[in-house]
Amino acid sequence: MPAIHPAETPSAADDALYQAHIAERYGRPVHEILWEETRRPLPELLKERHGRSPRPVPLHHREPQPDPDAEAHRAALLAAVTPRRRGAA
Repeated sequence: MPAIHPAETPSAADDALYQAHIAERYGRPVHEILWEETRRPLPELLKERHGRSPRPVPLHHREPQPDPDAEAHRAALLAAVTPRRRGAA
């Protein structure tokens, strides 16, 4: 496992530069853009996401059944994709 160098980890300066870049590019800070997208404050949205229970596991899981006509289907498929010989000209 490679060592993480201090230059590779994000710092407060990197975060500030990113925030400034977003503000310069879009004319608004990130939290305002997110607010417009969600119409709710980000902390409230994060609470909701963390407060949700995990999705329930489906009760009825259908196991695939073998094709009773597999041989006939395979023969038809092979006949359809096998190149045909052209008659002598």
